Amino acid sequence: MSFEPLVSIIIPVYNGANYMREAIDSALGQTYKNIEVIVVNDGSRDEGETDRVARSYGDKIRYIHKENGGVSTALNEGIRNMKGEYFSWLSHDDAYTPDKVEKQIRLLSEYEDKRMIVKSSTEFIGPDSQPINSKKPSSVPTEASILTWDKALKRMYSVGSYNGCTLLIHRDVFEKCGGFDERLRFNQDGFMWSKIFLKGFSMLICPHIGVKSRIHGGQLTRSGVALFHSDSEAMAEFLIPELTRVTTDENRLIFHYALHNAKYQNKKIVKRLLKMKVFTSKESLKVRMYMVYGDMRSVARKIYYSLFRKIKVKGG
Repeated sequence: MSFEPLVSIIIPVYNGANYMREAIDSALGQTYKNIEVIVVNDGSRDEGETDRVARSYGDKIRYIHKENGGVSTALNEGIRNMKGEYFSWLSHDDAYTPDKVEKQIRLLSEYEDKRMIVKSSTEFIGPDSQPINSKKPSSVPTEASILTWDKALKRMYSVGSYNGCTLLIHRDVFEKCGGFDERLRFNQDGFMWSKIFLKGFSMLICPHIGVKSRIHGGQLTRSGVALFHSDSEAMAEFLIPELTRVTTDENRLIFHYALHNAKYQNKKIVKRLLKMKVFTSKESLKVRMYMVYGDMRSVARKIYYSLFRKIKVKGG
């Protein structure tokens, strides 16, 4: 393969000694060999456990220790220090499949536009690293496809934010769009993808499971929900005028953004949008119906994780 750019796998970690070794091993074990692995310790407070695990890898990885500032600051620190042409994010409690990067690079090599965002699919695992569902997810595509910026944005607002660990991103994207917003502590990824697509970057869909995404009780907290709402309101200051600008009669992006916020109970944003009178009467009715659906979804979510995943949503 003549197209063999250096790929920087960046692993931000905070108090991650419990799972991070599996993440680092999966990065180092990639079948695509032109990689560097950068671990960014975001000021962990675990009596040095995270630090000891990271340093045990010696020069197999590049290790950066910084003061705590949140995932956005750790990702941006990794991006500033990366030598690669492409960025690949790996959460410390997730893992890559062995050929995640190779599949993406090989697919991208077939296209002229090397600055498309390349997305693979996700398999969910539990705290014990075993697959939650042993069957191949029906959502995994069977062939490669390209989503234009507007279709990628609409899909994100319809089905939820893209898993950042599934993406391969050219470093020029960050030059054009800036880094992760360091004000945000929970939803920095969704905002980053919105900015990228609003700048016109397309998404190349790779028909391959590239990431094992771990579900465990520490993720599902009420504090996380509060941060999500706070971050969403901060993001709205940028997104509402931008999405209003690019919305057309044929491409109702501001409407899909409203449905997304109604679904996830961002009620302040939805009320603000409804007051703007940017929707048809049918659209307004659907947004209000999604508000009711969002309330029901919150309750159903807790029951689902409790009964079928044996994971308790902390704090209610």
